[in-house]
Amino acid sequence: MAKFNILITGPPASGKSTLLQEITKGKNISGIITNEIRKDHERWGFFVADVKTERHTIMASTDIRPAVVGKYGVDVYAFEKIEVPAIENGINDENAIIIIDEIGNMELLSERFKIVVEKALETKRVLGTISMKSRDDFVSKVKLRSDVRVYYLTPINHERVKEEITKSLS
Repeated sequence: MAKFNILITGPPASGKSTLLQEITKGKNISGIITNEIRKDHERWGFFVADVKTERHTIMASTDIRPAVVGKYGVDVYAFEKIEVPAIENGINDENAIIIIDEIGNMELLSERFKIVVEKALETKRVLGTISMKSRDDFVSKVKLRSDVRVYYLTPINHERVKEEITKSLS
């Protein structure tokens, strides 16, 4: 069976990151996850973490300037210090599935991120999340790759999508 990459898209809060964590539990994975940071019950920013080493940093917040996506400033340098080595380590681990959460507007401010994502897609099995509405050419190009399957996730189809992806990883 030919190798293919799996990307999950869907609206915010549809459970994309949660699904990644459920599917990869107990598997040999490398790569990155991103999660929101809340202050006073409101989204304040996001952190990125290496899933192997647990190294992490704040990649975006309402306090960071100048690179801006929506109301968030993005610290591209801090993000690259975590994500590039995390994905490269996955590329070098012949048995690892690479997790990329997510290929979205904040991450796409980094040219180094785009380069390492393309290398991962070419050489490894990638399981990730990707922006649903990005107008970035890179996102369109990734979604249209012949070795990529894109799943649209909603809270209603969560279990079905989980089952399909889990089967395809077996």
